[in-house]
Amino acid sequence: MLFILILIICTILQFFTPWWVVMLVPFLLALWKSEKAGRTFLEAFGAIFLCWLVYSFFIHFKTAGILTSKVAEMLMVKSSMVLIAVTAIIGGLSAGLAALTGYFCKKAFLSNSAEAKQA
Repeated sequence: MLFILILIICTILQFFTPWWVVMLVPFLLALWKSEKAGRTFLEAFGAIFLCWLVYSFFIHFKTAGILTSKVAEMLMVKSSMVLIAVTAIIGGLSAGLAALTGYFCKKAFLSNSAEAKQA
């Protein structure tokens, strides 16, 4: 469920908002819907990895590979496919870590409220 929510919301927002929305949306959704830490990380990682991979290929094919090959050349990467893969991995890691942060914030808030009730 978290995977689909992150994928749909981030895909739509990527057209209108800056790139860092891929960190804000998984954080907020993990704060609301997360259950386990590892699963939260993997769902957010997978959703944004897929989103950025498809979007990178879309840009690559739309520009006939000119844009990705120029950027790969600027970054001294040998292939535009490597650039696309690294882009997707960086996006996935960013989203996964943001979602993990959201999960741990949720746990911290819940444990603090449970301790406050006991005192």
